[in-house]
Amino acid sequence: MGIQEVGDVTLVRHAYVRPSVQRGGIGTALLGHVTALAKRPVLIGTWAAATWAVRFYERNGFTLVSPAEKTRLLQAYWDIPARQVETSVVLADARAVREIVRDVATR
Repeated sequence: MGIQEVGDVTLVRHAYVRPSVQRGGIGTALLGHVTALAKRPVLIGTWAAATWAVRFYERNGFTLVSPAEKTRLLQAYWDIPARQVETSVVLADARAVREIVRDVATR
């Protein structure tokens, strides 16, 4: 698991735990560590079909953003094909959610 600063946010990247040791707290500990390092709002992109991953991030305080915000964020902070944008979701930490709400309010 790692982080990447892109513009005014931090992305959590490549967050995987070997299946044989999942559900032992390793993912939660790693996520806590990398988010503590982040000095900017944190976003996580993952496949919409990876419902187990979405639930994991939600259990750890992340919020699924709306489909419109997802598209905007994926296009702004990731370099991925349109098909991947369609099949992905974005989750945001509390700082990122506040920024999104503020941005929407000022549009």
